[in-house]
Amino acid sequence: MKKFVLAITLVMSMLMTGCGGASQSSSSEATTESTGSEASASGATGDVSEATQKIIDKGVLKVGSSGDLYAYLDQNTGEFVGPDADIIKEAAKRLGIPKVEMSLIPFSELILNLNSDNIDIIADGMYVREDRAQQIYYGDIWYTQGGALLAPENGTIDGQDDFDPSKTVVGYTPGTIWQTTVEGWAADGKIKEARATGDQTESIVALQNGKIDAFLTDSPVVENLMKFQPETLKGLKLCSNYKDTEAEIGRIAPSVKFGNEDFMKDINKVVAEMRDEGVLDQIYEKYGLDPKLHAITNDQKDNGLNK
Repeated sequence: MKKFVLAITLVMSMLMTGCGGASQSSSSEATTESTGSEASASGATGDVSEATQKIIDKGVLKVGSSGDLYAYLDQNTGEFVGPDADIIKEAAKRLGIPKVEMSLIPFSELILNLNSDNIDIIADGMYVREDRAQQIYYGDIWYTQGGALLAPENGTIDGQDDFDPSKTVVGYTPGTIWQTTVEGWAADGKIKEARATGDQTESIVALQNGKIDAFLTDSPVVENLMKFQPETLKGLKLCSNYKDTEAEIGRIAPSVKFGNEDFMKDINKVVAEMRDEGVLDQIYEKYGLDPKLHAITNDQKDNGLNK
């Protein structure tokens, strides 16, 4: 399999707010940029719902993403890529949808744009959460993810048990679930300070420059960088003794507007077929994600919220 390497310019501009806890904005208008990724209209795998047929007839599936690791535009090719992007493109192809477009939208405005009919589906590493399920209809779980704690490779920190309450400062990206975790450590007296250090790139640089003692972020991001661009993590290590709590293990799923449940059920069906065929594992590996850490079985795909 040809390995895909993230463009360094993309990584250096990446703002990761996706998977965790950014709140939804109801007041600001999202600025979107769309580009097409052709999906062969080879025909659906069987009968499709009326909702799916409308998208087929329209000729394009509009996918909302904030442009992070999970689904983004490759700056070299203009192609819509990433784990979530590859999954939704293959699903669309199997359903006979001729074209997939990505709309670039700030994460906090994805749900607003979905419910305003500016996009058809969200596929952006979004955690399944009960509060969001009041606003959107989730599909089946695609995969799971947890956190990754980065620290200086020659330092004493290799997990949260190594923190010094009198001096350890841990960074986080604002708006993510990791903000809640790190602020909780500070509130419990496990660390001296929880510090907002900006996006992924800014936080990694802050850690490399000694402004913080550790940085907590999404595990897929770190896995991808370690495999394809280890130079961006120079002087740092992935803490082997860091352990997620159950609340921090994210279940990633796509979502649609209420009223389009039948379309999502068609997506669920073909994604289940892809999982059985090993296609999802191939996609994870393509982006440096270990299927042993992220893959689930079809027996585990129920999100437990939307029926």
